[in-house]
Amino acid sequence: MKRYILLFCAAVILGACNKNDNMLQFDEAQSYIYFAYPNANTRSVEKYADSVYYGFALDADLQRKEKTIAIPIGIGGRAIAKDRGYTYVLEDSSKYDQATVKFSAAMIGASRYVDTLFITFQRTAKMKAEPTVLYLHLEQNEAFAPGNLYNQKIRIVVDDILNEPAWWNTWKNYFGPYQKEVFQQWMQVYHLGADPSPDLTTGAPGPIYYWNNMPTSAIASWYPVTFNYIQVLKQYFIDHQVYPDGDSTKERILLP
Repeated sequence: MKRYILLFCAAVILGACNKNDNMLQFDEAQSYIYFAYPNANTRSVEKYADSVYYGFALDADLQRKEKTIAIPIGIGGRAIAKDRGYTYVLEDSSKYDQATVKFSAAMIGASRYVDTLFITFQRTAKMKAEPTVLYLHLEQNEAFAPGNLYNQKIRIVVDDILNEPAWWNTWKNYFGPYQKEVFQQWMQVYHLGADPSPDLTTGAPGPIYYWNNMPTSAIASWYPVTFNYIQVLKQYFIDHQVYPDGDSTKERILLP
């Protein structure tokens, strides 16, 4: 019986070896290239992200006119003592205005294993209704071959859209009907770290609550710090004349 088991194991090993003969082999003399944008999801199997998002409406600087996104480009294999260009293609499914998007040179510097592709987006009125979307994929050239299979492509989305958050209706009596100007200012006032309160349900230490993770109930005795910041927000709109979409013909914004 043992002999049969040993024979079976040997057959499996031989079969695996034969399959390995057909596997793609990396050339040690070749340099490989891939998008190396860090994945914010630390639980993900993939170390690098295949999608990047930026929203002008969510930026701390509400007056920002342009944004440069830095995309790390990594290489595998040899680094050599001279600059080398790499090749990427913007897919036809991309949606962007060439006049408002600028790209840095596609270059890996001498002796470097990581360099950066800088993409600068100008803020446009169109972004308030429709996102700018870029689909980039790397192609082989005389210097590099595409490397990591999962990071040969990347999607970049940029917009200026600030949708009503899911929690707004719960807090509507204190914030009033949804207006993006109120939401934008609330992001400045009630940022992560402003409220040190622990989680009311689990007791987990703070900071827990902020503009993107609001308490589930609008009860002042339960969440006094949140309500203190609402008073700060209310005072801001008393002290500053702010109009919807900057249109002074409309009624100025004030909280209830």
